[in-house]
Amino acid sequence: MKKEEYLNIVEEQIRCRRAREGVRRELAAHIDDQAEYCRSQGMDVSEAEEAAVCEMGDPVETGNRMDEIHRPKMAWKSIAAIILLSLVTFILQYVLTNSMPDSLNTYSAWLPGGASRNLLMHIAGWGVMIGICYLDYTRIGKYAGLLMMAGCVGIWFLAEFCSMPVNGVDYFQFAGYGVSVRMVCFLFLPLYGAVLYRYRGWGYKGLFAGALWMIPSLLILRLESAMMIIVIVGSTYLIMLTAAICKGWFRVSKKPAIAGVWIGAGLLGYAGINYFRFFGAPYQAARLEVFKDAFFMKGGVTTTSIMMRKLLAGSRLFGTKEGFIGDAEGIMQPGEYALSLICAFYGILAAVILAAGIALLFLHFFKMSFRQKNQLGMIMGIGCSTVFLVQLLLYIMGNLGMLLSGASYCPFLGYGGSAAMVTYIFLGILLSIYRYEDVAPEPEAGKALPVYARREKGRG
Repeated sequence: MKKEEYLNIVEEQIRCRRAREGVRRELAAHIDDQAEYCRSQGMDVSEAEEAAVCEMGDPVETGNRMDEIHRPKMAWKSIAAIILLSLVTFILQYVLTNSMPDSLNTYSAWLPGGASRNLLMHIAGWGVMIGICYLDYTRIGKYAGLLMMAGCVGIWFLAEFCSMPVNGVDYFQFAGYGVSVRMVCFLFLPLYGAVLYRYRGWGYKGLFAGALWMIPSLLILRLESAMMIIVIVGSTYLIMLTAAICKGWFRVSKKPAIAGVWIGAGLLGYAGINYFRFFGAPYQAARLEVFKDAFFMKGGVTTTSIMMRKLLAGSRLFGTKEGFIGDAEGIMQPGEYALSLICAFYGILAAVILAAGIALLFLHFFKMSFRQKNQLGMIMGIGCSTVFLVQLLLYIMGNLGMLLSGASYCPFLGYGGSAAMVTYIFLGILLSIYRYEDVAPEPEAGKALPVYARREKGRG
């Protein structure tokens, strides 16, 4: 039997069409290697090919085995954990909100539009998450750079000409609902991963180009004065770039390259801080000093930090602390301090278990992403899971009074439709990466490798 005939029969047994190309390429490589060995033993080309095909076994049996291995799979346990966490946090916040006196009407902002609308928003998010799970995430890689630049231009235009400020945050209208510009900017993270993927096999030029791609989206956030989001997105970019270096995407010395990336980012951050300290407006320099004092917990340096420390002081292991109503009365943004409120109302153990459950879910996705065989899925998954972990860390720090203000968004614990949809979109991408782990073939990089990289690849 000839090679092509054998491969055609094997391919017919595989029900998932997306898996056929990768399986065919893999089996063809095995046959070619075996045929090369047979030719080295004195066989002619035709005999060697037939002998190599014979060594592969029955094509129908081989195809059935490949069909069992290379098929989409659903992470039902992860989906159940996501739905359970979203329901638990919704119930905790709903009960807490309804336990507050009617006079504290600011707490209605915690569940905007009421509990029914908030619950429907979560249900819609589950649908979005499952829908994205079935999409082919690998298609992003081909147009990632174009999508990223188009997104920057589009978001800038909408923010400048089609939005209105609400409590200092720009929102533009979409289907009758306000969509946060800052939240939409988180969607640059998986696109940035796909852009980095284009530079596999490059040297320091590719590393430098990958670093430059961070700038456009960070400038958009700077125009929005979203400093906390800049820290979150920028640090996630750096972690993604570091992961790409660790995986050997660039022809560079790994340790010096990683050190250079982080030292360079640190120096830029330090320069930016000092610019605002010495050349910015007086309130900006004062704000930096307050932020520093809050981070090192040097007394009650802000009204918010005073309230947060007062709220947490005396919290019980179980149950509501004494004087909870009075201590919680001045907190005007309950969504940003949900963890502290849960700690004071339900007890320290409840808050710790909830935070640990969220962290374990995100760590699971990070571990799953880092072990991905498909390199595009690996880098996109690291971006989506890392931003969750960074955001959770900053959120906890904000709830401990270590930040000037609470982090504006934390998966499951925050509030608002934009934040929820971004969360479920990212979770859908992570589930899609897992679903097609054994199916999606390694896609072509969006840009041709330079000549020296192709030579090195050929030698390997």
